[in-house]
Amino acid sequence: MNSHSKAALGSLVLLVVVACGRTEDDNHGGAGGPAAGSAGSAVAAAGGKLGVAGSTTVGGASGEGNAANTGGNNVSEAGAGGSDGDSVPLGEGSWDTTLTVTQLVPNASISCAATNFTLHFSPSGSNLKAIVGRDGTVQSGELIRGTPGSPQYSVSQALAVPTRNDCNLLSIDITELTLQGRDESGDGIADSIGGSGKARGTFIVGDAGLTVQLSVTLQGVPDGTMPSLLGPSHLHPLDGVLLRATEPVALTSSVTLTDTGTGSANQLLSGNSAFDGAFGSFSSARILPFGSSWKLSATGGDLANLPFDVAALPTLDVLPDPGLFAQDGFESTPALSLTGVAQIVTSVGTLPAISGSQSLFVPQGSSVTLHLARPSAASSVRFTAQRLSSMSGPVFLVGSEVEAGVIGGSERVGVAEAIPTAPSTSTNDSMWMYAGPKQEISLALTESGADVVIRFAPLACQGLCPPPRALLIDDLRVE
Repeated sequence: MNSHSKAALGSLVLLVVVACGRTEDDNHGGAGGPAAGSAGSAVAAAGGKLGVAGSTTVGGASGEGNAANTGGNNVSEAGAGGSDGDSVPLGEGSWDTTLTVTQLVPNASISCAATNFTLHFSPSGSNLKAIVGRDGTVQSGELIRGTPGSPQYSVSQALAVPTRNDCNLLSIDITELTLQGRDESGDGIADSIGGSGKARGTFIVGDAGLTVQLSVTLQGVPDGTMPSLLGPSHLHPLDGVLLRATEPVALTSSVTLTDTGTGSANQLLSGNSAFDGAFGSFSSARILPFGSSWKLSATGGDLANLPFDVAALPTLDVLPDPGLFAQDGFESTPALSLTGVAQIVTSVGTLPAISGSQSLFVPQGSSVTLHLARPSAASSVRFTAQRLSSMSGPVFLVGSEVEAGVIGGSERVGVAEAIPTAPSTSTNDSMWMYAGPKQEISLALTESGADVVIRFAPLACQGLCPPPRALLIDDLRVE
């Protein structure tokens, strides 16, 4: 995660608690690779129990595997290890990892006790490539081996780790680290990982980004958790689909949506974050039909070869169809979906409806969604808009407030230029005291399809904001 820092505070010490787990060889279940050290040694893999006679014990259960050996010996560079938890080199493997903050900077406005994430290692010469992630975030880095044959590793560049929802730090970057694997069973294979070092945390106070140095501890046990997907249970057609993986998943993974109403109309989602060596999320820009429901299916799994937890995959429901809008200028009772305090009005103060007797009023933080039928020759959505504000004169405006698209398509169109606030006229309304000029808007439709969805949603603002604003809408039609 990236953020701006303004001040450096405090210091960080990182110690590790270690626990037992499972190992995994260089080829995710294939033959073990050579150690990154002296000749004839074997990799002490992370994420499993690698034994002789070609068997692997995973979490206490036996499975198929091959011993990593040279000349028939299964001896780690650091020795066979012992029950007291000898240090051993690390190889391919995934770890459920906890980074715990053990020292907070006095008077710093932060409350972050710990953050959990998945940490995957794969050999890169004598070093380890690291993939770190959780809940849609995937980041990569590298750990440097101390000396040939050493079981200790450090970071050459800051290693970013994701923060938890209950941690008000925007980001944590490990800046110094001494990491090692621990063999607690005496088989020469790492059963847990741990280390010590320093980290940099960033947080926001007002509109300023601040940096603090933290003392932390890190501990990791073999990854035994199946991945799943996180996403909203209810979708707006124009929002598309974005599903976050609970941990980084293999690039061979795929996610598909199936329409539960028809049993067909499958939508294959695109995997994101491939440049970091794993997918962190899956998405589709498809504008899904109103009222449709979609079942998720997934293939592949995480970097520890654990498959998706199919039972935990959510079902996605799209916003119910509000019905076809009559395209009569809001004169009859309109079919629409409202949030917030948007409403049909006859006037705003002394400002009358734009045309006819009624217009649609949409203040910031509210939204209105409409379903419009599209005649076969129609190529645009048109409407008249009028800006309302609490202040006269030009107002700085940001963000898209209007968006439209063809159901079944993937393109969204919006207003190219901000709807003006000036020249303004008084409305004599206590809140929306000024109205800008009427503006004719046209949104071009470039995709085929018989149904159009449009959403009016002036963005709410937090922090340093312009004066409150709203839209008055009329004469909405497709032609």
